Amino acid sequence: MRVFLDTTYLLPVVGIEIDLPDDLLERLFSSGHSFVMNELSLFELFGKASRFMANDKKSEERFYVGMKSILSSEIDIKPIFTLDTLPVALEVYEKIKDLPDCPITATALSDSDVMLTEAGDIPKAVDFEVLNLKEFAHRYL
Repeated sequence: MRVFLDTTYLLPVVGIEIDLPDDLLERLFSSGHSFVMNELSLFELFGKASRFMANDKKSEERFYVGMKSILSSEIDIKPIFTLDTLPVALEVYEKIKDLPDCPITATALSDSDVMLTEAGDIPKAVDFEVLNLKEFAHRYL
């Protein structure tokens, strides 16, 4: 199954803790599923990590190592927009006002079987399987 990963699930890779069970994240990434993400998530990771990196070389190193790991992984990184996702992003924008979530959600709809996100508004806005990590683990792990 092609699983689209929202930015949240990649935060621990760059050294940012999230409030999700580590065992579920481990099960997710060690599953046989293939993963898809939008390259906008890389920019979001940089933005979130930059708050910690200002005067902390250790945080900067964790970010660098984590990004190298993501970029060299088998995660299918899709462009922010394509000719297929642009109209979907504009359609989704009418329902989801968080600007970065529009191309991210459009990519999920166009290039995956299911979207993983902790955002509560996305499942209500699209006719597509959108699950949080706990729901995904219950169904597919």
